[in-house]
Amino acid sequence: MTLTVILIPLITALFLFFSEAADPLVRRFLGLLGTVSTFLVALYLPGTPGMSSLWLPGVNVYFALSPDGASAVLVLVASLVMIPTALYASGRVERRTGSFLALLLIMQAGLNGIFLAKDLILFYLFWELTLIPSLMMLGIWGGTKRRQAVQKYLIYAVTGSFLMLVGMLALRPLSGAASYRLEDLLAVTPALPAGTQLWIFLLFTLAFAVKLPLWPLHSWLPDFHEQNHPSGVADVAGTLYKVGGWGFFAWALPLLPGAAAVVAPVLLVLAAFTAVYAAVIATSQTNLKRLLAYASLSHMGLVGVGLFGLHLTGLSGAIYLLAAQMVSTGGLFLLSGMLYERRKTFELSEYGGLSRSAPALAAVTLFVLFTSIGVPGLANFPGEFMSLLGAFHASPWLAALATLSVIAAGVYGVNLYQRLYQDRETQPVADLRELELAVLVPILAGILWLGLAPGPQLERIEVQTRIIAQTVQPGEEIPMVTLGGRP
Repeated sequence: MTLTVILIPLITALFLFFSEAADPLVRRFLGLLGTVSTFLVALYLPGTPGMSSLWLPGVNVYFALSPDGASAVLVLVASLVMIPTALYASGRVERRTGSFLALLLIMQAGLNGIFLAKDLILFYLFWELTLIPSLMMLGIWGGTKRRQAVQKYLIYAVTGSFLMLVGMLALRPLSGAASYRLEDLLAVTPALPAGTQLWIFLLFTLAFAVKLPLWPLHSWLPDFHEQNHPSGVADVAGTLYKVGGWGFFAWALPLLPGAAAVVAPVLLVLAAFTAVYAAVIATSQTNLKRLLAYASLSHMGLVGVGLFGLHLTGLSGAIYLLAAQMVSTGGLFLLSGMLYERRKTFELSEYGGLSRSAPALAAVTLFVLFTSIGVPGLANFPGEFMSLLGAFHASPWLAALATLSVIAAGVYGVNLYQRLYQDRETQPVADLRELELAVLVPILAGILWLGLAPGPQLERIEVQTRIIAQTVQPGEEIPMVTLGGRP
């Protein structure tokens, strides 16, 4: 069953590539069949046995997958978000729709592989697999300045990936591990000399910080989102692709705890700065997509704050926030596509007063914005609160600094709603259509699910966070603070 969540989207993508001549309803059916089937399988992933078989005997690389702990949570949430994304893409991407949907499904397969992989080289292969569809969606269906955006993104991504590969290939021979499997590496890499751990950890950091992203390795992100297809569906895929946090959580921190303890304070400073800097920059944006890009960057700063505090509560909160922002930020990008369809621009100066002619659209936007700014009871709040609480144990001052991003988020959230929906309406627009309502229902359901019932998912995430916390701080009993669920 574990492999199924990778095979289903890949097989569906193959059919979609050959569906260009078919009726649009056929493409929509195929896209929904692949995404809904993947989601249904993901529901049963927790507790499912993993798989591990020798794949490349010469270098001891295993095809090892396991849905333990946080892996199953992230696969489930990403699979949920991909359903409305594929549905909306089938109705809004007019040129080569089948190929676009196929790339979305390949992206989903690669993401699921990243979250499930338990072999370091296999993880890297899935990491690179997801790069291809994201570049193609931007390069083929992007805006007028897509070439520059592709070049910038490619420079950052390829450089980071190459450095990470160097560190990965060095880790096994230097540590003497039996293979590249996580369990074999964990048995020996924490005992590596401090200097060796440090330079390998830094190589990993450069790759993961690009895909988190953290300041100053973030400048590709606003251009990436601004130039993507105006429907917002490629931006949702990009939101799911914030896998740098997962790389730190699943690989760098547990494998190299000595280096993590040394570098984490510096990364904590950068993460706190990223959270505040991006939220402040978002308040001054005049382009809707760039505003959402900086808002997403601010959330990723908070994810980093939770990770680099190296406390059990913060680590769990960071991964929960990583999952929650898939739903909230993904929902905002889908809403941006719906707004673009009505006004054919992302410039906020062209909006205003839309609540008069589109009250349902205004209400849904306000609800998702409330989620994004961390209102209690909605998806982002548990992860944000726990990330900041965990960081407080490492540095109260940096936690206080990062908390300012929550205040700034309230400012840009309220300001955005006013500029879109308040003041005088210049031209009436259509309210929510049937397709748009069908797209938004899973997003709203996911927001309520993650906001009102965080306990079960946090318990699964904690399975891995305890490993990290105890390797970085051996012998110390670290209490867990959750919002609903067992302490």
